[in-house]
Amino acid sequence: MPREKTTHTKPKMIHIRLSEELHQQLRIQVAKENQTIQDWVEQLIDKNVKPGRGKQS
Repeated sequence: MPREKTTHTKPKMIHIRLSEELHQQLRIQVAKENQTIQDWVEQLIDKNVKPGRGKQS
């Protein structure tokens, strides 16, 4: 029996390496904003990558 195609896709993952110091500073910053690192990074990417948003060349 063939599988049905779904419209749902799994979220993709990215991995980055940070120094311990930068990671600690990031944890403090997102805690001050009452966010998770996941949410903070996703908002940053969304703001700067989507068409019509972010810096224009």
